[in-house]
Amino acid sequence: MKTAMCNSESMAYMSQFRCLMLAGVVGFGAAVSVDGLGQIPSAWEAFQRQQKFEVYGLAQYLHSKDIDFHGPYGPVRLEMQDTGLGGFGLAYHLNDFLAVRGDFMFGPARFKPVDSGGGPVPLGLARDAVLHTFRLNLDYNVINRRFTPLLTAGIGYQYLWAELVRHPSVTVCWWDPWWGTICGTGRPTYDELDFTWNVGAGFRWNVTDHFFVKAMGGLNWLQYDEADDLTRQVEGIFGIGWTF
Repeated sequence: MKTAMCNSESMAYMSQFRCLMLAGVVGFGAAVSVDGLGQIPSAWEAFQRQQKFEVYGLAQYLHSKDIDFHGPYGPVRLEMQDTGLGGFGLAYHLNDFLAVRGDFMFGPARFKPVDSGGGPVPLGLARDAVLHTFRLNLDYNVINRRFTPLLTAGIGYQYLWAELVRHPSVTVCWWDPWWGTICGTGRPTYDELDFTWNVGAGFRWNVTDHFFVKAMGGLNWLQYDEADDLTRQVEGIFGIGWTF
């Protein structure tokens, strides 16, 4: 049985996510004030989205199921700790109800081995890694009002990069036409690109004719290389953007 602990590492990631949310709230306030606080219409007013583009910023909270592998010395379980990602996106509304969007997100990831029946297993992944994700989604706005629930589904990829801290350093040399032979020493790295698919639901609110906010929760799935089964990720996303 694992015991939940509020340590300095988890606090750091929560602080990072709170900073992303705070930046979004501040940006939203500034955007609305520019567009005119006195001009905010009713959230239930009919709103035409057809053939409009959107650009927006994103903050994502990501929780991942533990990842199980069968190594040469028995089962290995890897935990990716909860983390926060930030990014941006672009959307196009085909009509008042359907929109196509592409989202890019970047952020840190922290992995650690956990007890899989035979005690903790040392792994070659560094404590810190980097995630880069992209997704192409189709959104369905349930009603043609400024405030509307929405459903979404899509596909994409997740790119993972990390240093292999338990491997010996590697020296690489190359020829430079100006400086001659140059050598550098560093740790080997690991990277992996995985196909993902997702579903989600939430709401969006076109606060003015140009500014909107949206919030969504959803599930994301992917298959890590040599993992025993699919990995499920739970996410919460907040976005703020510009419609034109």
